[in-house]
Amino acid sequence: MKKPFKFKKSLVKLALLPLILGAALSAQAATSTAELSACYAKGLSDRAQCGKISQPLSESKTEQKIDIHFMVIPAIKPLYPQEAIIAFAGGPGQSATEIAANFERILKYARESRDIILVDQRGTGKSNLLQCDMDDLEQQFALNDTLLGLDFYKEDALKCKEKLNTDLSDYTTVAAAKDFDAVRDALGYSKLHLYGGSYGTRIALEYMRQFPDSVASAVLDGLAPNNQSLMAIGGAIEDSLNALFTQCEADKKCANSYPNLKQQWQSLLNQVEQTPIEASVLHPRTSKPLAMTMTKMKLYSAIRMALYSHSFRALVPLAISEAAKGNLAPLVGMMAPSEDGLGLAMGMHQAIVCGEDWPRLTAADKAKYSENYMGKMMITGLDATCPIWNVSPVPSSYYEPVASDIPTLLLSGGLDPATPAKWAEVAMEKLSNATHLVAPTATHIVAGQSCANKLIAKFYDEKTVGDFDTNCLEEDTRKQFFMNINGPATADKE
Repeated sequence: MKKPFKFKKSLVKLALLPLILGAALSAQAATSTAELSACYAKGLSDRAQCGKISQPLSESKTEQKIDIHFMVIPAIKPLYPQEAIIAFAGGPGQSATEIAANFERILKYARESRDIILVDQRGTGKSNLLQCDMDDLEQQFALNDTLLGLDFYKEDALKCKEKLNTDLSDYTTVAAAKDFDAVRDALGYSKLHLYGGSYGTRIALEYMRQFPDSVASAVLDGLAPNNQSLMAIGGAIEDSLNALFTQCEADKKCANSYPNLKQQWQSLLNQVEQTPIEASVLHPRTSKPLAMTMTKMKLYSAIRMALYSHSFRALVPLAISEAAKGNLAPLVGMMAPSEDGLGLAMGMHQAIVCGEDWPRLTAADKAKYSENYMGKMMITGLDATCPIWNVSPVPSSYYEPVASDIPTLLLSGGLDPATPAKWAEVAMEKLSNATHLVAPTATHIVAGQSCANKLIAKFYDEKTVGDFDTNCLEEDTRKQFFMNINGPATADKE
């Protein structure tokens, strides 16, 4: 669940975001009323087909139109002419078409017999992108955010709102669901198999609620349901990090190299909270020397994002240990993927969190979710900026659990720092035909790091888990910790 306003100083603000993926069109589009043209996507070797449809901005603003852009990745062998898979991007704020290669990889077995539809949700990608300016990495690194008060966030929100000049109330999950079904209808498919990851599970659930007759089955990977506050992510981050500390303690080589790692982490947090670390570092891409002011927010954000991937999790003990010595190089390398704001449309992101999550926060909720650092900072940021965005709250009925008997497979990672497995149980309350599978050592998005991609394809065919052999989800996918900058192979000699 890869995230608030003008994304200036984005490394600071990334930490405040909840959740952060050529061939001809196949025969099932024979009844398509949409105009399609050949197109390509970064990292996707096959040619796809792209198009757009015009949608009313809202039920009360039917004269105002918005173009919804989409892509169809053709099936290898189209065995189901009237069915397709539709994949919902995460964020909230990701463009589905920009991460087409990720979806094709996750759904590669399912694609053998069905087309994949990718729709840029309104406010993302080419569908009226709601994005604001962003400082370059040099400015982000140099910023001392400890000197900034709430006026800084309010000012950025005001500037971003002025630039977008858009009522974000028209960009909530409830509003967007209708666009996806309009694309289905325009392409001529009678039934869709859903795949949603992270925030994509929320829009998938809303689609199931609004258009149940259009859905054949659904796979929800890393649940962020509508009746689960994203502010609870702070606890998920801490649980995932504590699991990493426990893993290191149980690993003799890691424990010898990084004794008392958890205490060292807390000491480092206290240190940078009192006095940020000033250092000269190298740009992670260009190697240009940059001035770095490492604050608590940047430190926590860097470690948080590292928890999403086993490759980066393996670096966390080294990064903490080296940072405590004043060497920020490992941390800087881990911060590189955040340079472009993770590709999230921040206006659309604010539409979701300010229209759906912030309005329902009670005083008790705020107290509970503020018990950890990240939850407290997120709520503080939303309290400062959501009144400025003035997004109309979604109807109270939106928070009711989605009731459905559609065949649904839920996937969770046991080490997920964004959408823990217990969130899937929240979603299952009224899903009468759902099965929940947990991959104990997976992080965020199980299908991208396990055998789940094969299980998904089989589930779309059979619409039940039945006698599936799911033992492969038990495979330990964790990587060895780095003992030094050269990697895990140069472990301490005993």
